[in-house]
Amino acid sequence: MIRHLFKVIWNERKHNIGVWIELLLVGLFLWYMVDYMYVSLTNYFEPLGFDTEHTYIMRLGLLNESSPEYIKDIPEDARVGYLHTALERMQHNPMVEAASISFVSSPHNGGNRSQNIYHDTLTIQGVLHRKVTPDFFRVFRYQSKNGSIDELVRALERNELVISPDVEKKLFKNSESAVGQFVSFEQSDSAQMYRVGAVSTVIRYDNFSSWSSYYADAINDESLGAFSDGYISILEFCVRVKPEEDHDFILRFRQDMTQQLRLGNYYLSEIQSIPANKKAFQKDNINDLQIRFFIILFLLVNIFLGITGTFWFRTQYRRGEIGVRIAVGETSKGALRLYYAEGLLLLTLAIVPVMALFAFLGKMEILHYYWEFNMWRYAIGFVVTFLLLAAMILLGIWFPAHKAVHVPPAVALREE
Repeated sequence: MIRHLFKVIWNERKHNIGVWIELLLVGLFLWYMVDYMYVSLTNYFEPLGFDTEHTYIMRLGLLNESSPEYIKDIPEDARVGYLHTALERMQHNPMVEAASISFVSSPHNGGNRSQNIYHDTLTIQGVLHRKVTPDFFRVFRYQSKNGSIDELVRALERNELVISPDVEKKLFKNSESAVGQFVSFEQSDSAQMYRVGAVSTVIRYDNFSSWSSYYADAINDESLGAFSDGYISILEFCVRVKPEEDHDFILRFRQDMTQQLRLGNYYLSEIQSIPANKKAFQKDNINDLQIRFFIILFLLVNIFLGITGTFWFRTQYRRGEIGVRIAVGETSKGALRLYYAEGLLLLTLAIVPVMALFAFLGKMEILHYYWEFNMWRYAIGFVVTFLLLAAMILLGIWFPAHKAVHVPPAVALREE
């Protein structure tokens, strides 16, 4: 049967060459759209590795020097003490489950710091730096590779580092554990060494990127002192609220804590919901993704109409041929199977060069948006593309062919 189909396709080559070129170009374009949608959606719904539900970020403000309540010349150690007191009072609030202080480390704030990390002769560049108090991990529910939050907390309490899995993988080869090993932030013999205390699970930057390299260290009194005067608004006080208390929290917390957090020249300045910040932070990306999907949907409809229409008119043009086959003894099902098989064979002949071209594009790293191009991604793109085109072709053949097989033989012979 395959040989017969090849002969039929060859005999109709003047018509089929145009169909073959159309299938090749549409197959390549459709595969790209399928690949983009698959990667984008999978990347968006991939777990972030942390939880921002029921979390809030707060900042302290500094009284103006012209304020009658302003206190001059508060020593740095006293200012640092006020910050510790503010954190303790937040932690002891009955609505709060956990609280922490951090610097450019809370999720979805758009601010970042990065650092190069060295181990022996190996280097990893541009690693996000999270400077936090230990309970930061409880607020956002980071977990170690062993599934423990406390393991991360204890590492910072010992003034050790917490690193991400990809930092461990790049600095410690042959699946060697980083825990207990030493790294530095300078490439010199006199560089200060820092002990790795724990490795977390993968912590993604957001829903739209694959950036997950980070390390965390404890924010100490020296660091707090540096921000305790004119830069106090940079410090992030993050809290996790008990689920049953997460209603009108901002209003209720202000009522309870405004006076308690009036320490020295500090006052409670702002409270923001981190999930709300996430929506604002990712709004442009989400809008862009939605626009791209609407465009892809529009193009899919056009591809559907184009491919279905091509095979519809192609089959309609051959109604007489189908009728003749029925007239000389071919069964209706047999005739339909023959034309279905011919359409799928044409698709197969067109998809083979598309497979080769797409593999080449992947090898050249042209398709490395979000993810590395791998065999699994290639296979999913191929299968979905082939099935979509096959469904369009079969639908385009079915309706006119189904009508043609019911044409009386005498009419079919006269038309042919």
